[in-house]
Amino acid sequence: MSVTPSDNEDTYFQQRERELRDQLREQLDKAAGDLRDERETEKLSLSDRIAALGFTGDKLKVFDLLPLVHVAWADGTVSRKERTAILDVLRGRGIQPGTEAFRTVESLLEERPSQTFLDQSLVVLKEAVGGARAANIVELCVQVAGASGGFLNMGTVSDDERALIEQIANQLGGPALAEFKKQLG
Repeated sequence: MSVTPSDNEDTYFQQRERELRDQLREQLDKAAGDLRDERETEKLSLSDRIAALGFTGDKLKVFDLLPLVHVAWADGTVSRKERTAILDVLRGRGIQPGTEAFRTVESLLEERPSQTFLDQSLVVLKEAVGGARAANIVELCVQVAGASGGFLNMGTVSDDERALIEQIANQLGGPALAEFKKQLG
């Protein structure tokens, strides 16, 4: 079998895409580690803490969707259906494949982010969202959790996912907790 230039190009671009995702993941994990010193982070504004986590420019569009990544990793792996559900949310927001925001989420779904990153992102997100937006995040978390299970892939949320969604709802406050109780109560 001969290798065509097109085959080499495809391989090159796939490798380059993997390298970019790996770099993004490393940057995000490093940024979360840098925010662990609470005395220093208290001096930063909310927008500076979001930026310190690595969410600037185009990537800022997906910051509020990080709980979906948390839920997808709740059982230790991200199923194809969970991945598709999250990427569909991105497309629904007009975030297209190939953009830095889309690539960031893909990267976080390929390899589990550090626990420090997940914890720090929730702490900062708590201050960034509230009300209907927080309730919508919980609703989307339930959709992602239900993507892989149950009859016709609808409705089954594992105990681990349920506990994590409840933790996220508690972290985000009143409207998010009300949505949790409505969805999974």
